[in-house]
Amino acid sequence: PGMFLNVMLLYLIRRFSSRDLGAYKYLLATFATYDIFLIIMHAVIDLRAVITQQLFGVVSYNFLDTSVCTSLYGACFMVPFSLLNIHFLYRYWAIRASTYLCMHSNLCLVSFVPMYREYFEFGRFCICEYGLDTTELGHAEARRNLAAGLNRSSIEGWFVFQREGRISARTIATLLAYDVVMVIMLATSICLAARTFVQIRREKSLSFADRNSQMRILLTLCIQTVVPFVFVYSPFLCFFNLPLLGFRAPSVAAEITPYIHSIFPMLDALVIIIFMRDYR
Repeated sequence: PGMFLNVMLLYLIRRFSSRDLGAYKYLLATFATYDIFLIIMHAVIDLRAVITQQLFGVVSYNFLDTSVCTSLYGACFMVPFSLLNIHFLYRYWAIRASTYLCMHSNLCLVSFVPMYREYFEFGRFCICEYGLDTTELGHAEARRNLAAGLNRSSIEGWFVFQREGRISARTIATLLAYDVVMVIMLATSICLAARTFVQIRREKSLSFADRNSQMRILLTLCIQTVVPFVFVYSPFLCFFNLPLLGFRAPSVAAEITPYIHSIFPMLDALVIIIFMRDYR
């Protein structure tokens, strides 16, 4: 369903986008295209969460059983937050400083968006791949025990190791760095959304129809922000951050987290189709 909805959204954007949307339709198309990429990545890597007495993390259940693949998966699924901030910035400029919108029609900006996305992915990938401490005493043995429990000779992945209920300072710093980036992204979205809302209310040159249209697009963006927060970041928050507070992540979290992630690209396209009048 997610693949079908996003392909259909790309068709709707190309066929039915009104002139009022301007270059904003290209940002919507970028989002839909990236969602298709996430769907393919989720199917190929087949990520699963695991919880043992000493390890909790994620592994790939196929031939891509490497830490590189799991780190890439984690980095890519956080990119929608950065793309949403570009959307919010565009909506703010559309009301506050429309002269800046010419930038979004230039080839330079069209090239900048994927470049920005790739730099963001690379930064998150480095945090995932190189941040965790894998040299702790007992880490290798815990991985061998996990592999034996899964009937494998060896296993790779993205694991947080607890020794006697304690997590190393390096691993804690990595998890907190992940959280800080997400909080900054979310705070930026909230700030831009609030400023755009205030500007729409204050702008006297907008007609009643234009004001309603801008409010509807802003509402769509806000819902788009809630969707990845609920279906991507919240499971991560529960699964990886509860042990930092002295709690053990429930085993049900390991079972449902991959399925929750898989729903996100479908809901993202559904929100745009339902709330954007051009695509109903």
